[in-house]
Amino acid sequence: MSTTLTDSRVKVHRCHYAFMYLLSPLRYVSIEKCRHSTIVLGPVATTVHVTSCEDLTIITPCRRFSISGSTLCTVHLLTPTRPLILGGNDSITLAPYHTHYPMLQDHMAKSGIAGLPNLWNNPLCVGLDHQESFPVYSFLPPQDFFMFVIPFELEGDTKELPWSLPSEYEEGLLTRQKQIKNWQKTVKDAKLNPAQKQQFQTLVESRFQVRL
Repeated sequence: MSTTLTDSRVKVHRCHYAFMYLLSPLRYVSIEKCRHSTIVLGPVATTVHVTSCEDLTIITPCRRFSISGSTLCTVHLLTPTRPLILGGNDSITLAPYHTHYPMLQDHMAKSGIAGLPNLWNNPLCVGLDHQESFPVYSFLPPQDFFMFVIPFELEGDTKELPWSLPSEYEEGLLTRQKQIKNWQKTVKDAKLNPAQKQQFQTLVESRFQVRL
């Protein structure tokens, strides 16, 4: 977290193949012409606007959210207002906010954003691009949902997501956890020798890299 960003107006422009973490309470954020990146924002007191982006993942609590001229973007939102989907979009995926960091609740209080209501799944589409038979957005399937982990340590009191997820996503996480436990038990019961364990680990790592 950077105190220099607190309550600031931020413009992210032409960010490609990057992971960006702006974990401060912000005033306004504009994201323009970014591609193949993940951007994690602290609570934004006013608006996050995304324009002309491709293959972008955005994770943010914000007062308002809007997107235009973008494609293949996934947005994990906590917002008390309806997300605004403007013209020129295609293949926008909406999902609930799914991460936390130690100062999250304090930052949300400073930005005046609460955990409820969250209207992430009630978008307002403006323009001719969106049609009921050919929508420009979809909701992330629960089986593809997972919690996002901030990859570094910070000081603060928030130790977990401070509100409940929608029930279908909670169930999706529980199902995945059960599958992982069953997989771990299967591997343990197989009683592989050291050479087999090494071969198995190499195979898993190669499959993981393909998935990435």
